[in-house]
Amino acid sequence: MSDAPPPTSPLLSVDGLHASFGRGEGEIKAVRGVSFDIGRGETVCLVGESGSGKSVSALSVMRLLPYPRAWHPGGGIRFAGEDLMTTPEERLRQLRGDRMAMIFQEPLTSLNPLHSIERQVSEVLLLHKRMEKDAARERVVELLRLVGLDEAVDRLHALPHEFSGGQQQRVMIAMALANEPDLLIADEPTTAVDVTIQAQILGLLGELQAELGMALLLITHDLGIARRMAKRVCVMSEGLIVEQGPVAQVFDDPRHAYTRHLLAAEPEGRPPAAPEAAPVVMEARDLRVWFPIKKGVIRRVIGHVKAVDGVNLEVRQGHTLGIVGESGSGKSSLGRALIRLDSSEGDIRFAGQDIQGLGWKALRPLRRQMQIVFQDPFGSLSPRLSVGQIVGEGLKVHDLGGSYEERRALIGEALVEVGLEPAMMERYPHEFSGGQRQRISIARALVLKPKFMVLDEPTSALDMSVQAQIVDLLRALQERYGLAYLFISHDLRVVRALAHEIIVLRQGKVVEQGPADALFADPAEAYTRALMAAAFDLRADEEGAVRS
Repeated sequence: MSDAPPPTSPLLSVDGLHASFGRGEGEIKAVRGVSFDIGRGETVCLVGESGSGKSVSALSVMRLLPYPRAWHPGGGIRFAGEDLMTTPEERLRQLRGDRMAMIFQEPLTSLNPLHSIERQVSEVLLLHKRMEKDAARERVVELLRLVGLDEAVDRLHALPHEFSGGQQQRVMIAMALANEPDLLIADEPTTAVDVTIQAQILGLLGELQAELGMALLLITHDLGIARRMAKRVCVMSEGLIVEQGPVAQVFDDPRHAYTRHLLAAEPEGRPPAAPEAAPVVMEARDLRVWFPIKKGVIRRVIGHVKAVDGVNLEVRQGHTLGIVGESGSGKSSLGRALIRLDSSEGDIRFAGQDIQGLGWKALRPLRRQMQIVFQDPFGSLSPRLSVGQIVGEGLKVHDLGGSYEERRALIGEALVEVGLEPAMMERYPHEFSGGQRQRISIARALVLKPKFMVLDEPTSALDMSVQAQIVDLLRALQERYGLAYLFISHDLRVVRALAHEIIVLRQGKVVEQGPADALFADPAEAYTRALMAAAFDLRADEEGAVRS
């Protein structure tokens, strides 16, 4: 007699799941009695803010929580009728990557930095399908093209750090789809990608579901994605599912106050008024950042990746210049080149001074006036330093603030400026949420009283409500201190709320630039119109164009 479940039973059933970290008095109850089912070919979405238990629930399904620090006090998980809570580790390894696969939120920390993308994508094929190497390579090429990485086909031996964040995420998706799993768990799969690639990936996942009958457990803080992709949605808060049901029912008639809070939280408003004749803080003429492409045993240069190719710009005091474009368009390279973190050619002038030819000693006094806030706050904050040490590091380097007590006072003032408490300076980065860590990154830059700040995707990994808080904070700081921002983002809603001027980049070149209001109202170029359509049509899709 077969033990297979009847055809009508759920593919995945989570029943009263509890997950905790630590035991005794220090126990943290991350998931508390979560229950949901996913049928074959169905999409169920978990939504909620950081710390709500979404990712812990997903990792529990794959049995990937770090035992013994993390454990399950109660509940059950069944996959295709099989009890995963009692399944031996050897059997779990067979299921992972073959019948169940997961796309993780942070691709750079999930990909092996020492292995080529070909090796990492082909690994699951070699382990589970026992493919020959030539057949595996053909499948890798097919998968990379499937996820929109045509340019990577000629760079199979490249390492993960040689790709943009969005490209790294697409490599992760190719790995997850390699064996056509029955269940795909996607933990914020489009957080690091631009709007057009986001639309492509979501469309691709929808097509694959229809073709393969694949079930999808989607975790996101973007309610527009949940509305578009999911049949049913579970809203999580503090380890509990506070509301669940069909997407239209939950979003159009939310019963729980927390669901209403999520639906209302979105960056809005306009940038603070700034005089058009304000002095120019940063400008560049014919700026170029080219990276060599090397091949062969002796690594001979056979060409260049033109990350930034002939860009002209200027940023005035109190103004924000928004830089938008797809992943790999050169946005981050442009920002890093302007503050001389990456080598470049062309003219760069800061506050009227030519800084392109300055050596590190001559450039060092100017560093305090040119600061950067990186996309990943956890990766850019040292885990071994307290918040006070992190924020105060620049003061020590530039010999500012006088005595130890005076520096502590400046650090406390910077923390207050970004909405944190001075008492928090003794704590460490891992003790804070994503939004709080980003505030610490802003405080680290702000304590030096800079004139110019590069903000490289500072809100991309944050919840909607936290995004709105960071946008309000950046606007308030700009108005108070007359800061000049170069704001890099693929989220056009956030750009619209912050930018006075916009440059649209594609493959390192400027496609269109001009005042933000005019560009949003009437984009001249087809590429810009495509970006706008992908960004706003995706979130305005009230009927849910892709339904499972």
